[in-house]
Amino acid sequence: MRKTDAADAIKTILGETLSTRRYKHSVLVPDGTARKNGAVFVCWSKDLLRAAQGVVMTSQEAVLDADGASHWTPNVFRYGTYEQRGPKFGTIRGHMERNLKAITTFVVDVDYPAGEKPDYADFDSSCFTIQQGEALFEPTYILSTPHGYQAYYVMAAPVWIRRSEDGRYPALDSAKRVSQAIRTAVANQNVYTDTGANDFGFFRLPSSDNLVEVDEDARPTFAALQAWSMAVGGRQQAAPAKRVTDQVHTQWFEALTQAQVPCAQGSGYGRNNTLLTLCLAQYASGVSEAEAFDYADQWSSFQHQPLRDSEVRAIVRSAYSGRYQGANMSYVRELCERYAPDTIIKSGAQAWSHFRKPRAQRQYSHQQEWAQDLLRLAERSTDRVLGHARFTYLQLQQALGISRQSLVRLLNELANRAQMSIRRVRGRNGGVYLATARMIAQYVQSEKGTAQHKPERLVTQAEQVQMNLQIVEIFDGVMRHIKWSQSPIHISS
Repeated sequence: MRKTDAADAIKTILGETLSTRRYKHSVLVPDGTARKNGAVFVCWSKDLLRAAQGVVMTSQEAVLDADGASHWTPNVFRYGTYEQRGPKFGTIRGHMERNLKAITTFVVDVDYPAGEKPDYADFDSSCFTIQQGEALFEPTYILSTPHGYQAYYVMAAPVWIRRSEDGRYPALDSAKRVSQAIRTAVANQNVYTDTGANDFGFFRLPSSDNLVEVDEDARPTFAALQAWSMAVGGRQQAAPAKRVTDQVHTQWFEALTQAQVPCAQGSGYGRNNTLLTLCLAQYASGVSEAEAFDYADQWSSFQHQPLRDSEVRAIVRSAYSGRYQGANMSYVRELCERYAPDTIIKSGAQAWSHFRKPRAQRQYSHQQEWAQDLLRLAERSTDRVLGHARFTYLQLQQALGISRQSLVRLLNELANRAQMSIRRVRGRNGGVYLATARMIAQYVQSEKGTAQHKPERLVTQAEQVQMNLQIVEIFDGVMRHIKWSQSPIHISS
């Protein structure tokens, strides 16, 4: 991805919830708008995040200049402060749910066991597509992480968080239900989905290195998400067994049960987090809260540095509070690396192997085959506008037999290889406009009145390569006298 794609993603996610310019030393030209209150928290590594070491940022400009940052809170908080300031980072405070100012995005994390993350070309991103009846929600952005992928569902407008007269936060409660419904829907399609993570916490910061897919048309309204989550809520609660695996009878649970775990000492991975993870595994596996407390009491007593009884009880209550659905596998991985390094971590899902089938028998075709079909489809189309074949997204999806997410990925790849000119026009006559080098050349010739009516001949491979190399130059020439009604399609490369 280009660096500008990541910057555009950050601006889209933050929207109007955060000031554009820095309070001091801004290099941007003042636009006359009043400064907005609000803050996001940014960290430069996972270790620093565990230790709550980061920077409070109050403008989009500051976030965009955060070179090398790895994690952030994409949803804006009312304020942010520090417990202690350091020369570069400080101990951040304020990233709690009731301090949220606005919610603009929901994030889902698919986290694979060590060594099992598939390449994005082999990853079935349709697991992020949520369809229920007429409702269809797809991620605006997909990011690659060291162990999996994160999907950002950015809404068309932010949800502002306000406290009611009786002290409740109704918008926050509703947003949490939507977040859990989205994660559950994805978990039903990919068992490695992390359903226990903080709904509005820290996630990967979009960058040119990790942004793998963009679909800025996928911007659902909060009202649509609310209606969908309410419709599916009962069905999701009625069948939890389909998405919960047995986490107790695993090698990592046994290894952490036997491990000696010291105090965290600022690392974020000590006795408390380990015991919480073990209790969450029991909660997800159907163990009663009383049995979990007995286990936790024995585990703590076994430690060289045992926890206080009040801490043990608080940890068990937290695990069984209903806010989580199971042990976070990224935490499990980190804990095992520290305290049980020889442990094999499996999530409980069965391993499987993929064998290439004939195309007619495959549900997901390869991009090369889709590309060939799309090129033929464009050149055979008779619905031409300014040399470009006009389609709707739905027409292309149906003709190729692929999802919208796969279609966007295909268009990005073709544009990156300069095999097609791809434009998007909004409005009544809108759609996706496609043209090959040959189609553009024919249009330019016809505009100049020099088109010759000769029988078409087959283009050799060498000629096609030459046309592909010249497509940018040809297209620039066409653009000098073509007036498009709207902006070009956002093609990531």
